[in-house]
Amino acid sequence: MQLKDTRREIKTIDLLPLINVVFLLILFVLIAGRPSTNHPSGLEVARSTVETTHQGAALSVWLKQDDAFYLSESKAVTLGELSQLVEEKGLAAQGLPLELIADRRAHAKELLAFRRAMARAGVGEIRLKTELMTGPAAGPR
Repeated sequence: MQLKDTRREIKTIDLLPLINVVFLLILFVLIAGRPSTNHPSGLEVARSTVETTHQGAALSVWLKQDDAFYLSESKAVTLGELSQLVEEKGLAAQGLPLELIADRRAHAKELLAFRRAMARAGVGEIRLKTELMTGPAAGPR
C-alpha cells in the first residue's frame, strides 16, 4: 500500500519590501515634518497679525525678560560671544539668517543692540519669531 506524502509546503512571506516601505515612510516624516523650536520656559513671544511659513535658521537666539541672550535654557551669552560664534560658524560668509525669539517683555534697547552687533558681524538677515494673533483682537489684515 502506497501512502501519500502529506508534507505541506511552507510558504514564506517576504518582509523585505514591507521593511523598505516602512523605512521610506519614516524618512518622509522626518524630512517633511514641520520643524519645531524648543522655547525656553516662561518666554512670551511677540505677536504678529500676518502668518508666514516657518523657515529654519542657522542659529536660534533667545532674548528673555531679563534682557539677556541665551542659546540654551541655562547659560546667558554676551553679544560679543554671539558675534564670535557667528564668525566661527561662518554664518555671515554663507549668507545664512539668524532667528531671534524675543520675550515681549524684553526691552527694545537690547533688541537694537543685538541687531547692531550682528550687522557688525556681517549677518544680513535676522528673523524675529512671533506668535500669530487670531480673532477680533488681531485687527484688520
